[in-house]
Amino acid sequence: MKSRLRLKEGWSTYFLLLIIHVLAVWALSAAEWADGLGLLMWVVFVAVTLGVILAKQRWLPGIISHILATLVGLAWTVFLVSNVLPGALSVKERMLALVYRFTAWLSVALGEGVSGDGVIFVLQLGILLWLAAYLGTWFTFRRQAVWAAIIPVGLIILINSLYAPSGVGIYFVLYLFCALLLIVRVHVLAEQTRWQKYRIAFSPDIAWDFLRDGVILSLIIVLSALFLPNALASPRWSDIWDHFSRPWQRVQDEWARLYSSLRSQRAQEGVLFGRALALGGPVRLSDTPFMVVQAPRPLYWRAAVYDEYTGRGWINSDRASATWPAGEYWPVPVFDAAQDITQTVKPLQSGEFRVYAAGQPIWANIPVAADVTYIGMSRGGVMISGLAEPSSIRALRAISPNTGYTVVSSVPAVSAGRLRATGTNYPAWVLERYLALPPGLPARVVNLAREITAGANTPYDACAAIESYLRREYKYNQLVEAPPPGVDAVDHFLFVSKSGYCDYYASAMVVMLRAIGIPARIAAGYTSGNWDATRQGYVVLYSDAHSWPEVFFPNYGWIVFEPTASEPLIARPSDEPQGLIGGGVIPPLLSEDEEEMKFGADELASTGQPAATPAAAQPPFLSGWRAVGVGAGALALLVGLGAALWWAVRLRRMKPAERLFAGLVWMARLAGIRKSDNETPREFALRLARAVGDSKAEAMFFADLYYRERFSARGAAPMDKDAVRRSWATVRRQIVAYQWKRVRRALTPKPRVTRMPIGRL
Repeated sequence: MKSRLRLKEGWSTYFLLLIIHVLAVWALSAAEWADGLGLLMWVVFVAVTLGVILAKQRWLPGIISHILATLVGLAWTVFLVSNVLPGALSVKERMLALVYRFTAWLSVALGEGVSGDGVIFVLQLGILLWLAAYLGTWFTFRRQAVWAAIIPVGLIILINSLYAPSGVGIYFVLYLFCALLLIVRVHVLAEQTRWQKYRIAFSPDIAWDFLRDGVILSLIIVLSALFLPNALASPRWSDIWDHFSRPWQRVQDEWARLYSSLRSQRAQEGVLFGRALALGGPVRLSDTPFMVVQAPRPLYWRAAVYDEYTGRGWINSDRASATWPAGEYWPVPVFDAAQDITQTVKPLQSGEFRVYAAGQPIWANIPVAADVTYIGMSRGGVMISGLAEPSSIRALRAISPNTGYTVVSSVPAVSAGRLRATGTNYPAWVLERYLALPPGLPARVVNLAREITAGANTPYDACAAIESYLRREYKYNQLVEAPPPGVDAVDHFLFVSKSGYCDYYASAMVVMLRAIGIPARIAAGYTSGNWDATRQGYVVLYSDAHSWPEVFFPNYGWIVFEPTASEPLIARPSDEPQGLIGGGVIPPLLSEDEEEMKFGADELASTGQPAATPAAAQPPFLSGWRAVGVGAGALALLVGLGAALWWAVRLRRMKPAERLFAGLVWMARLAGIRKSDNETPREFALRLARAVGDSKAEAMFFADLYYRERFSARGAAPMDKDAVRRSWATVRRQIVAYQWKRVRRALTPKPRVTRMPIGRL
């Protein structure tokens, strides 16, 4: 019985594997992404145990074992996760409900909607953990490939630590410690097996020596990791990192769209402002400073706008893109009664690409790319085509925190009286895009909008009525739970939860305005922040992230409203244009001379706008595959230098004859002839001579030198340098010729053998 329960690798290997996968479950549970993550403990336990069983049996082929384990893992994970579903349902009903919800999530993933089903996230995470635990265990016990277990679970814990709230990093530290013990355990086991095969004696305490060296290596890696951010902070390395980080930003955008209900979805320091704005669960944003904006007055700093409501959130439907050079005005729509406001934005963190600006940005001193929709506008009876309405703007390279960027915006400065008199002569491109609502919008949302605006005589009065109603009747709450799956988020906010944060307030106002025929959209970015006299600018915190409605008024364009109860109302100018801010008191406009004193005379061109610096128009240092090539080349160079340094240090520690023999072994390895551990120097020299040709005397010459230097009681005699030089030249020539023959043999096409068919007699 004991022999059956005995593992060659030891039960310590099994428990270490189980611990590192359990640590992954604990880390995910501590992050509180969704309900039910604790059940995944049983997923990894069964996966690790089944991996040991299938790795030790020999009557099933590997591929059959993997298929069987996949089917068992899928059924077990679905059964466990189905217990998370609410309600008193039978096992069959739970399984069918889970299949239905996964199908709904898949349709969103393949389309353009927003998903808020946390149960599907738990299901997918369970399947991922099952595969990682089973395959890692199977490869460790079957082939001693411990990295198959170390790397996948390490990536899961690392990514969770980066995006989860603070306090879960301890799980990654514990994982590193257990992973180190596992690597040492499996490596020592493999070496002991090889030593026993060749009957090499070894000390039982050698495992402690390996552990000591592993701890030293780990310290070197940690110190290198601490040094690496400083190296990447240099401009050249930053250019390379920029190109690798852009695809990851797209991954984050898709994550926010498909898993909007996760509790820690927005628990990182800032908001992503991707292609989707999900109406999800609680938000926990830090008070860390994000950027400093130098501007003549406080405004809302917009990052993106969203036009398509899906019932669960908002989508930016722009599919076209445009690239605009530095220092040139952009072909964007500009409306009446607007003022040009100059802003200098300096992010406080490196790696930022997003361009933040008030109102409609029209100019920047850096090259940018924008997601746009091309429109046609009529101005003065003349149709203007080719205009691009941007929804989000990005810099072509990462923005330096030292220099930042300067952007000019066209900001509406329209009084309430003028907005009441605009009428409803909306352009066709506005009506086509900014009135759409999903067909499943509950009728009571539309009825409520009509009831609130029953006494409004103009679109502006309707906007003010809905704005006032939302601020008065609904409670601001950052810890609101996400709406249940299949429920319209705005309807849930208006009639069920009756509390939420800015995303819910703004969405409710835009949806109700569209329901009564007034075009509106969602804008997201940051509020103005607080004025800092020492920095001469507005310091914007991550917690200043905000979303708000923008309503279209003919001739005046997009006008900001503020329905969120926790924010001050938008201060409108009087009938004499004074400007528009995002809240607070309206300061007087600065004259051109005052603008020069604030931003510097050399930043203003003859047109009254900042002049682009020559450096801003320079193309990026690297682009496309050149960045990949340079990065791979730099990595190869570092590896080569490290190997060369290691080889040089090793040679310096050797005696002369030992150094010559090591060089002979290295040259033979290049020709595909490797010295085995159980070969003596003379045995290897004889095998090398037989392989490469007539060089037995020269090869044995180096072997004898090694023996005399290593084992002679009187020590090695002085070397004959001429004999060494002649023997080395002969052996080198023979090895090079042997290698050339191997290359020719590999490149020579083999003759095709034609077999005659054998017929029946």
